[in-house]
Amino acid sequence: MLTNKTAKALALGTLTALSSVTAQADDQQLLDTLLKNGTITPAQHSELTGQQVAEKQAEAKKVAEPKGSDVLVKFGKKGFRVETADEKFKFKIGGRMHVDATFNANDKDFDQRGTEGVEVRRARLAVSGVLWHDYKYKAQFDFADNDLAIKDLFVKYTGFDWFNITVGNQKQAISLELQNSSNDMPFTERSLVSSLTVPMFDRAIGLRIDSSGKNWSTQLGFYGDNIGKNGIQVNDEGWGVSSRVTFAPIMTKKHILHVGASAGYRATSDEGTTLKYKYETTHMSNLYFTNAKVTDVDGVTLADVEAAYMFGSFSVQAEYAHTWIEREGMGGVDFGAYYVQAAWTLTGESRNYKGSYGKFKRLKPANEFSWSKGTWGAVELATRFDGNDLNSGDIQGGEEHAVTVALNWYLNQNVRLMADYRYAFDVTNSAVKDVNGSEIDGGTHDFTFRTQLTF
Repeated sequence: MLTNKTAKALALGTLTALSSVTAQADDQQLLDTLLKNGTITPAQHSELTGQQVAEKQAEAKKVAEPKGSDVLVKFGKKGFRVETADEKFKFKIGGRMHVDATFNANDKDFDQRGTEGVEVRRARLAVSGVLWHDYKYKAQFDFADNDLAIKDLFVKYTGFDWFNITVGNQKQAISLELQNSSNDMPFTERSLVSSLTVPMFDRAIGLRIDSSGKNWSTQLGFYGDNIGKNGIQVNDEGWGVSSRVTFAPIMTKKHILHVGASAGYRATSDEGTTLKYKYETTHMSNLYFTNAKVTDVDGVTLADVEAAYMFGSFSVQAEYAHTWIEREGMGGVDFGAYYVQAAWTLTGESRNYKGSYGKFKRLKPANEFSWSKGTWGAVELATRFDGNDLNSGDIQGGEEHAVTVALNWYLNQNVRLMADYRYAFDVTNSAVKDVNGSEIDGGTHDFTFRTQLTF
């Protein structure tokens, strides 16, 4: 009886000691000996062995975890990134390359010929990141056309509870299509709505206040002049204000209903300001079926409404914009433009939507293209019908409608191959005539092929 009590006391003491201290390298041998001598049961041996392994793993994890100031270097589909473990500081290098080949089938029928060939449509490098958690920054430069253009150059403060402030060169708060990145659009070029939005409401130096939730966003911006190529400030566009609001009453991963509206006003700073509203058949063609030159501009107002719906792999999107142009000493003029587009992912993926930004991001293939694995990425078919009317009062800039069909192959999240066909029709009052000097009814059959790399 005494022996049994002694053995139980010894086992109890051993269990207490082993469970209260960190196991050493020879603990497993001790446990095995106690089990062999019958001091502990197999169940107790298993429990203590598991405890020993768990403690060692926890200690190893504790040693391996980076401290707040430790620097982590990452390289992958999001580019080259450096950040601290506590995420107070982040730095990223990214960019995009769009190489286009364009040609047309029938421009010889007109009195002006379009330019064909191969060009680097965009060649951008960007640095972005975070300082002290609350400050985000971005500097993006485009080197296409053997020139330098400053795109984004701003700092954004996110430390307030319900709104952010962005200062610098940035996109003005106008239009869903204009907000969407060229990396994410299903077409190689924006629609005819851009003939109204781009001349006065593209990027500009300013201050923007924005607030958002999971399925809504609102922006209000005050802007000065924009930055031209080589960093030269353009001094004839004055000041402006614009605002955009969006709401998604339906927002799941595969089902989206989006509505939004925006409005803006810009006043010119120089007397006798001239604005050009026009649309090029392809980026390098130098052929414009609609081209309005408005002189003595005093101010410009633009209103835009937008809507989009997505269900699974199918989506539709539409937008209408109208602009009113005030002129010094003469009557004003107004122009309108619209587009309706649809996209269908043949491989089943859904487009990515960011409700807090009120815009779509590019498609992410479920399986990346791999010849060895037999996977093919994602394939998307899209079509667009758009039009503009640049005829008003004494300004006869022409009217144009067009249909575009696009086929996109997403090899992975970074590489996309694109093929667009565009045909313009019902062209009226155009400065472009047929070879006999008569009015034309239809435009060129334009084809664009793009290789896109983003990181």
